[in-house]
Amino acid sequence: MPRLRSAMMATLVMMASPALADAPAACPGGYAPAVRIGGTVAHPLKLTLADLQARPSTRLTVSYYSGKSGLVTETYTGVLVSDLLDEAEVKLSAGQKNDLLRRYLLVTATDCYQVVVAVPEVLSTFGGQAAILAYADGDGHPLDDSEGMARLIVPGDKSGGRSVSNVTHIIVRTPGPAPQTTAP
Repeated sequence: MPRLRSAMMATLVMMASPALADAPAACPGGYAPAVRIGGTVAHPLKLTLADLQARPSTRLTVSYYSGKSGLVTETYTGVLVSDLLDEAEVKLSAGQKNDLLRRYLLVTATDCYQVVVAVPEVLSTFGGQAAILAYADGDGHPLDDSEGMARLIVPGDKSGGRSVSNVTHIIVRTPGPAPQTTAP
C-alpha cells in the first residue's frame, strides 16, 4: 500500500506542475522524429533532423566507460546545447540572485530514460562543457537506429550514462523555493 500511495502522490505532483507540460506523455520507445526543448523558456523549440543540420555544428570526440563495452571512444557531430538554450531563451527571475545557476535540464529518451544536466555545466561562462545534441557521427553520417535522430553527448563524463540516445525532450527546470532555516 505505501508503494501505491507513493505512486499516486508522484502522479498528483506531476499533474500539478506546469513545468511538466512539455514532458512526454508516454514512452513508446523507438525512433523520435523530433526533439522538443521546453520548460522555462521564452521560445520552445521542436527540432527535426533537418533543423539540427541547418544550425552551426561542432565535431566532438569523447571517451567514456560503458558497462557493456569498456572504454569507448567515439566522434560525433551536433549542435552545442548552449546554442540551443540561447535560441530557446531560458527565462530568468530578475529578483533571484544568479538565477541561471539554479536551472537544470531534464533530458528524456523515447524509452523514458532520463538524466539531469545543470545548465551552468554547458555554458562557456561557467562549466564550459561543450555538450552537444549529436545528429551524426564524426564522418557526418546520420546516427544509427540504436542512437536515434539525436543523442546528448556530455564531454568529460567518465561514464556514458548521460549520453542519452533517442532524445525526445530537453526540459529546462528550476528547483522549488529554498527551504527556510532557523538558527537552533
